[in-house]
Amino acid sequence: MNKFVWENQYLLGNEVVDQQHRELFDLANQLVNSKDTQALAENIMLLYQHVREHFQAEEAFMKQHGYPEYQHHVQTHNLMLEKLIAFSQKINRQKCQELDVSGFMRDWLNHILEEDAAINAYFKIHKEQNSDHSQTV
Repeated sequence: MNKFVWENQYLLGNEVVDQQHRELFDLANQLVNSKDTQALAENIMLLYQHVREHFQAEEAFMKQHGYPEYQHHVQTHNLMLEKLIAFSQKINRQKCQELDVSGFMRDWLNHILEEDAAINAYFKIHKEQNSDHSQTV
């Protein structure tokens, strides 16, 4: 049974980002459903790789478009990556019971609903302003 369920409230309106966020839910469910330490280690690495690729794409997009909160957003990404690294270290030390995947997902959902939604809102406004400007020129 899946512990983490995607809901439409997490949609940001960017097809690529929304798909990457959906995949995160699948990987988080895969992680919590791991049957042994080896599966847990493999699934945490898959989750880490996915998150890192997602963050790189999102950060490139923000930087390319001059998002004013870029540095703050990158800091939140780095904190989330540090949590995943700590998870991996706990798995390697056989302290799997200490993993707080639910807490990580709560943090991630807050990140989507607040930080990522702010990016989306900024670019929506910015895009509309550019459209208005180009029409008046």
